[in-house]
Amino acid sequence: MSAIEKLRVGVIGPGGAGRGRTREFARRPDVEVVAAADVREEAIDQLEALLAEQVPGFKPGSIKRYVGEYEFIEMIEKEDLDIVGVFSPHSLHDIHAKYALRRDLHVLIEKPMANAVGDAILMALLAEGRDRHLVIHYQRHYHPLYVTARKAYREGLIGELVGFDVYLAQRWFGKGWRGDPKFSGGGQPNDSGSHIQDIFLWITGLLPKKVSGTTSRIFEMDDGTKVERPVEIDARAEVEMENGATGRITILGNTKERFTEWVVLEGTEGTLEIKEGKLTFRPKKGEPKEIPPERPEGYPMSNIDNLIGLITGKYGTNYTSAINGVRTAWLTNAILEAGRTGRPVDCGELLRREGFSEEFVRGMIDRWEARGWL
Repeated sequence: MSAIEKLRVGVIGPGGAGRGRTREFARRPDVEVVAAADVREEAIDQLEALLAEQVPGFKPGSIKRYVGEYEFIEMIEKEDLDIVGVFSPHSLHDIHAKYALRRDLHVLIEKPMANAVGDAILMALLAEGRDRHLVIHYQRHYHPLYVTARKAYREGLIGELVGFDVYLAQRWFGKGWRGDPKFSGGGQPNDSGSHIQDIFLWITGLLPKKVSGTTSRIFEMDDGTKVERPVEIDARAEVEMENGATGRITILGNTKERFTEWVVLEGTEGTLEIKEGKLTFRPKKGEPKEIPPERPEGYPMSNIDNLIGLITGKYGTNYTSAINGVRTAWLTNAILEAGRTGRPVDCGELLRREGFSEEFVRGMIDRWEARGWL
């Protein structure tokens, strides 16, 4: 890309989160946001208002508008885009991203990448076959705390993983489309809970083997009234990983806690704890040691920085590739199924019902690792 060329970006679904992602695109000198598609024109009004306020030099009216349920197709066909940002409700990610990939466009996609693991695998294969970059907006992959935790774990600091405690809680009522099963794909476990499942899987690189547990749709209002919502609010799961490690994954929306999360990884040589913004190693023998977070030299600053750098050749590794979406959808599907049926879920069998196998997914991971897509 020459000094005067800019990558052309079109966005689908610039709602609350999408406006923030679009703003990051628009602030870059090597990118031009040229179009937006949404079912509500008001969403594009709000996007332009935000950009006018927070992006120096942005001119209101400069974004081409595509309003309607299927107008994203017209946007992709007409606008000579390089990148599509998919920020639509969860159930639509699969449709929007696949259409963009089939037009040989690069994609930034909100979490979760897909509601079903089979759809996630097909999306990953499409990106691979088209040789396009697909980056998921799992922002923790770019936070020095989690980057350092992954490095410490992969270097064998705690030895072999034997147990874990993964926890996320926030007051999550499931407002708007997030509370509608047609669009949400699974309530809080598939919304904010997707982040904490992903970061656990990204750090360890392990795949799930068996899941049991419960989910609840009950939310307690401020006045104490309990209401049943159409989607899952809480999930409590016991999980066995492919290496035999067992532990808990707890995702809560029916809580009055401030936003709280932690990942605790117990190994044969000690425990790695990510909690309250700190990374602590607790060896089997000796005193706990806090590990200062560090960003490796040359590491992308964000998902969008990673995507632009992959396209331009600045970066060779995709730190939030589609493999992360595959792993996370697989685990999320198992957690939701266990809660729905009340029975343990064999993750291999779940995958086979989607038309794939553990060996197939492992082969994908090996190929993508060789390409620097992990």
